[in-house]
Amino acid sequence: LAYTCAFPSGTPEKVGVRVQGVFPAAGTAGEPIRPGRVTATVTIPKAALPPVRALGGATVVGTARLGASVTQNGKATPVGWPGLATPATPVPDDADLVLAASGDVPPVTPAGTGDLTFTAGDLVLTLDPRDANGGAVKDAKEPLAITCEPSGDQVVATVPVSAGETPPPKEPVAPKAGQPAAEAPGGTPAECGKYAGPTDDWYPGCTYLSGFSNVKKLKGATVLNDPEFGRPALTNLVYSLTDTGASVRQKFVSPLRSRTTFLTFGFMPTTATMEMTQRPLEPGADYGTFEAVSDMQTGIQSVSAHMRMSIRIYDVEVKGTPLDVGPDCRTERDVDLTLKGQMPNILQGGVLDGAFTIPPFSGCGAGEDLDPLFSGTVAGPGNLLRVSLGATCIPDADISCPPALPEPSRTAAPKG
Repeated sequence: LAYTCAFPSGTPEKVGVRVQGVFPAAGTAGEPIRPGRVTATVTIPKAALPPVRALGGATVVGTARLGASVTQNGKATPVGWPGLATPATPVPDDADLVLAASGDVPPVTPAGTGDLTFTAGDLVLTLDPRDANGGAVKDAKEPLAITCEPSGDQVVATVPVSAGETPPPKEPVAPKAGQPAAEAPGGTPAECGKYAGPTDDWYPGCTYLSGFSNVKKLKGATVLNDPEFGRPALTNLVYSLTDTGASVRQKFVSPLRSRTTFLTFGFMPTTATMEMTQRPLEPGADYGTFEAVSDMQTGIQSVSAHMRMSIRIYDVEVKGTPLDVGPDCRTERDVDLTLKGQMPNILQGGVLDGAFTIPPFSGCGAGEDLDPLFSGTVAGPGNLLRVSLGATCIPDADISCPPALPEPSRTAAPKG
């Protein structure tokens, strides 16, 4: 593959790049296609080596982010391959420098049939000096960043995708008495991809999340986005691939609701509906932010998420007797949530968790003030939220669509 690279001197240089990987001979719609380990072999001509030698090391190690895209039925979507790394490689005096950057790349799940084509894109190579044994160099200079652009479409592999066997239809399941049936998502939701990004070059998608939240004072857990209670809330998002991973902005299409029974005061069974409504992080367009940073050696992404939610409680029953809490029994301020986790690729999904504080409640009661009751039994620190993110449906390319509701990952008991 022919690339043109920009060095710090500003002089463009022609660089050869060979991308190799083990791609399956064929795939099935709805099932992951795993490219396996990918190696990008970069040949830097000797004429372009002075800035590499200026790093001051006998050898260099490198990390590489190879931009890539997958195309099916004329629809293309970007998939970043950031976790590529080179071993310590000697810098020759009078020859080209050949660097082999390797790493595992995430799978792609095609929603439909037809050839799935993987195409290489831009390449960002970062070089650090090392001694002859691959050890750190004393008083090392700043890493050398080299940005390369392909001369045209660089097809790496094409995998034919078929429909596979069609499973028999499932028997319908009757809803439990007294409960509304959870409406299955069924097909890509019409709302998917309708969330606008900060700029036009962000890519739209959608997903579902599920999880559990431990309420420390009640010594119990509530389901998040419970499909047994009603249709689960869709998460709309936009994403942008970065040099270090990905940035995601998200917003729930509707509030998250669940119905749970706790023992208040240790012995009184209390059932209530909990509704979580997302609030903007601050005045502006951003609601939820997710930042994914890839480990350049392993490719694993460390993800940090931030969002704000208002919690409302209604339809309360104590020992089977309705308790009128009014229409606006909610936390007096928003709940600030910061969740963290590690996963191979944020667009493929994973698990995030974090501790949070439930603020006091206000507006509770019709005729009597029930704020102290809910603040005393529910509000406080040390609660744990664990969220499972599903794979992102990318409607423009029909990848991982329709989105599936992931199985929730149960929380551990909060410490303390």
